[in-house]
Formats: sequence, C-alpha cells, structure tokens
Amino acid sequence: MMDDNSETAGKAGAGETQSFAGFFAEAIAPGLPALEEARKERLRATYVRAAGLAFVIALVTGIAVAWSGEVIVGFPVVFLGLMLGYLWIRIPGRRHREAVRALVVEPLRHYLGGLEYHRKPGDRFDLDRFRRSGIVAGFNRAKLEDLLIGRYRDTDYRVVEARLRRRRKQGSKERVKMTFAGLLCEVSVPRPFSCTVVLLGDKGALGNWAIDLLRSKLTNLSPAPLDHADFEARYQIYSDDPQEARGLLQPAFLDSLLAIADAAGQGSLNCAFIDNRFLIAIPQRRNLFEIGRLHRSLEHAEEDVRRMAAEFTLPQRLIDTLHGDRPPLAL
Repeated sequence: MMDDNSETAGKAGAGETQSFAGFFAEAIAPGLPALEEARKERLRATYVRAAGLAFVIALVTGIAVAWSGEVIVGFPVVFLGLMLGYLWIRIPGRRHREAVRALVVEPLRHYLGGLEYHRKPGDRFDLDRFRRSGIVAGFNRAKLEDLLIGRYRDTDYRVVEARLRRRRKQGSKERVKMTFAGLLCEVSVPRPFSCTVVLLGDKGALGNWAIDLLRSKLTNLSPAPLDHADFEARYQIYSDDPQEARGLLQPAFLDSLLAIADAAGQGSLNCAFIDNRFLIAIPQRRNLFEIGRLHRSLEHAEEDVRRMAAEFTLPQRLIDTLHGDRPPLAL
C-alpha cells in the first residue's frame, strides 16, 4: 500500500507534495457517484441483453429446425448467435471501463509527476531488447498497450503492458501459446556499464527452457556467483563479465528485487542489465488499467487506484535503488 504521507507518491499541480488521500478526494471522488449509477444501469443492460440473446437464439433455432426438419441445422445458428451475442453483450462493460479510465488515468498521471501516457504504444517501446535479453520466453506475436514514459532523478523509464505469444504450425494445425502476460519495465541505469547481466528465476520447466534459449542467444554468458545466499536461492545469475556484474548487483539492490518479487506474488522475476538499461518482466493476470469491472462496485475505487499508483511508481522506486537508496518496494 502507498503511504498517504509519502513524498514519492506524487506532486500536486502547484508543485507541493499532496497525500494520496487528498488527491483522491479532490480529483477522483467527485466523479464517482454519477459513474456508479451509470455502472448499475450498464450492468442491468448487460443482463437484459443476455436474456434477449438467449430468447432470440432459441426462437431462431426452433424456426430453423422446424423449417428443415433437421436438428443439426440448429447448431450453426446457435454458434453464430453466441459469437455475435458475446460481442454485443460486452459493449456496456467496455463503455464502463472507458468511463473509469477517463476519470482516473489523466489525473493520476499528473499527480505522479506528469507521466506521458499512450494507450497504443506504437514504436515507442523497444521490445527487441527484451527478446535479446532472454528474460521472456520466445515469441513471434506481441500485443502492447498502456505505455507509461517518465523521467525521475534524471533517469528515464518506460513501462508497458504486454501479451506475448508464440504461434507455430504443427502439421496442418496452427497452435498459439501465451508465453508472457504482464508488465515490461525498462530503466536507464545511472552508472555506465559495458557488461550484460541476466537474472533468471527458478521456475521449473519454463525457467529451464528460458535458460536454454538464453545460452543459444548469448553464448558468451557464464554463471556469476554472488555473496548473497537468499538471492542465489531464487535466481540463476549469468554475465559476460562476472566481476563487473558483482559491482552492479549490490546487496541493497538484490534485497529490493526480492521484495518486488514477494510483493508481486512471485518467487522471482526475470531481469537483465543490457544496453545501459535495466529490464524487468513482471507477470500479472490482471490488466493494470482495467479497474472498472462492471460487477465491481466503485466503492472499491480508492483501493484500486492506490494499487495502480503503486505500480505506476515501481520504476521510480527501482531508480532510487539504482542510486543506492533503499525505498519501500511493496506493490
């Protein structure tokens, strides 16, 4: 949870520190009552649409079967109706999420220091750097959205939501596998370095597969042991210059990575130092920006926006750690 008195939480428009509770009460809370009433109406509309869809499908299927005399004729009608109806039923929920996004994201990004936000990242995020680092499993399809670009302590950073998939043919069939879903974060490193360092968590078969991929891509990497028993119990460390790697991987920084992994509900998170950047991949089941679920009352909005703010500021807390500070790193 974010501390209401934390100066790293964000800055008010006048340049003064403002608590999260004060920001929420001023910028978000006034718009919630009307949005909650709209949510209830959209939820009712969803139920009405579902009931109407079921009735229409049953009626049309019955007519088709009676006209043809064949039960099998009804199957395509049901299938097509379910496909089209699914898209139709989801419209109220999508409109609600867009309304919540419009209320929350713009004020929040200003509160947190004027972050640059792009719903569609385009070519603003270097996904190839993550591919080369080996910290995400192999993919040939990528969907990126909700890009945040910021600068803190003269250090730039970018965070994006990613859905990475690998599509391949097996005989006459084409199979698609999700290889990563979550946040990808890259931070410029305050001190210059020339080595490559990869920190891979022990994740069973998937982790072993990632290590094999890494070795095939970066064959000059070798194990880089550290004097940190807790970190080495969860991670495998590789570098092309183990001595320089140990200079980058200071104990406070390693402690912070362990804290981030714990807060994210993960035993470990794959990370890398490469091209003067620090990369981290944080798997997540939930969508960072989808706080406006139609079945969730907006009485939980402050809790949800706090969680968003904590995740928005993760790069800032990483930058503090890279500068040698030890800020709290709970998500």
